[in-house]
Amino acid sequence: MKRPLLTTFLVIFCLIQSFGQISFGLKAGLNLGDIKNIGLTDHSTRLGLNGGLFTEIEISEKFITRQELLYSIKGCKFPSTEFNGGGTLSLNYFSIPLLGGFRPNDKFTILLGPEFGFLMSANSKFDGSNHDVSKNFRKFDLAMNLGSSFNLKNGLGFELRYSHGFEKLVDVSITDQSGNEIGNDKVGSNRVFQIGVFYKLIKSRKP
Repeated sequence: MKRPLLTTFLVIFCLIQSFGQISFGLKAGLNLGDIKNIGLTDHSTRLGLNGGLFTEIEISEKFITRQELLYSIKGCKFPSTEFNGGGTLSLNYFSIPLLGGFRPNDKFTILLGPEFGFLMSANSKFDGSNHDVSKNFRKFDLAMNLGSSFNLKNGLGFELRYSHGFEKLVDVSITDQSGNEIGNDKVGSNRVFQIGVFYKLIKSRKP
């Protein structure tokens, strides 16, 4: 799984070499994630991490593209009940955001575009016990990202972003009044607010 993702990222990069200035960089940040329409009303947001590599290509003075290869932890948090002490659900993805950017000035950029997520693992933790629940979740996730980045100086900057997931994540069983399984369905979608920092390592310009 990891090798095809890296190959895809490299192919995209090679296709855009004909453009102007290219920036390479590193980024890392926090996810504030939740899962909507999962069937439970008492879950809440949880903190996760994201980090990885990116390239930023200057198409013109006002427009750029941003390609990222990230490891991103999403999921949600469950409160305690009379049966357990609560816990967390962690969905661990390799994500590829492919974003377009409008840059009204040198400091500020508005970013918009899809994010393709590939599930590496899914784990639930209740009362200190970990459980692998990867088989219950879809391996692919599609989201739309909207955000902004702020360039400070010397290549350093920070970002704010919202990721709205569309794919139904969880396999659920449908039963009749007697408890017999009569079918299945998929429910749930990721919602994530992100805040992070980035550092542009290299800038090059095609002649």
